[in-house]
Amino acid sequence: MDKPLSSIEDRVSSEYPQLSRSHRKLTHFILDNRLFAAFASAAALGEKAGVSAATVVRFCRTLGYEGYPEFQVEVRDSLPTYLHRVQRLERGLDTPDKGQVVTRVFELDEQNLSQTVKSLDMERFNAAVGAICRASDIRVIGGGLSAAPALYFAHSLKVMGLDARAVLNGGIPLTLELIGLKPTSVLVGVSVWRYVRETITAMERAQSLGATRIAITDSIVAPSAQRADYAFQVSTDGVAHSLSLTGMMALINAFVAAVSFERPEETARAVREVDAAYRQGNLLFTE
Repeated sequence: MDKPLSSIEDRVSSEYPQLSRSHRKLTHFILDNRLFAAFASAAALGEKAGVSAATVVRFCRTLGYEGYPEFQVEVRDSLPTYLHRVQRLERGLDTPDKGQVVTRVFELDEQNLSQTVKSLDMERFNAAVGAICRASDIRVIGGGLSAAPALYFAHSLKVMGLDARAVLNGGIPLTLELIGLKPTSVLVGVSVWRYVRETITAMERAQSLGATRIAITDSIVAPSAQRADYAFQVSTDGVAHSLSLTGMMALINAFVAAVSFERPEETARAVREVDAAYRQGNLLFTE
């Protein structure tokens, strides 16, 4: 007998491709509104999500729970990490005194790091690293809040001698980058919280061309994760309305380090060339 999956995320990830449209709709509502789902009746949850109470119960059983009560217990257990940011503000939850804000921020970032590495599948990670090392070219797509991590990732890979570029704007710039994709390309989609439509469109375009897709996101049912060959979930809990990108940046740093150790000679040569170019171009400030 298979070992039972230990979390809602694991269960949903395993079953999501086979879920019906109504069950997928319910999945997204629950993951975005766990505080409500933790204490609402099946009928109330179904009404809010736009499905019937019977659908809610069937959904729980599809995920391997004996029923709705067992499902709710696990939702409640997940609340400290996954409360929705807006719900936190509206309900005054997890709001520290002014003198404790800085301490709370660092505590949550420690938790984000712990949760991110805990959810990291090393076999998938190593496969993604190999794909990056073999790629003819790499495009890192990210908009809005995800733009800064995408830029950092692409820059780090480029400094190491890889053909990597960040695409932070949609429209014509994104279209021109997507035209150049081919089966030997890798596209990395960075997308958290409010998922930018153009990032998802880029993932779909890469998929149609046979390019390898890597997603870095905050949910296993995020649109980018569903369109990726390799999807990675990062924890993004923040103290106020905004997200924390600490877990995401740590994961990106892990990718950069792993790629560097996979191609040490090429990386060393590329870094030396970059340093020489900086000196020759008098780009660095010196006294």
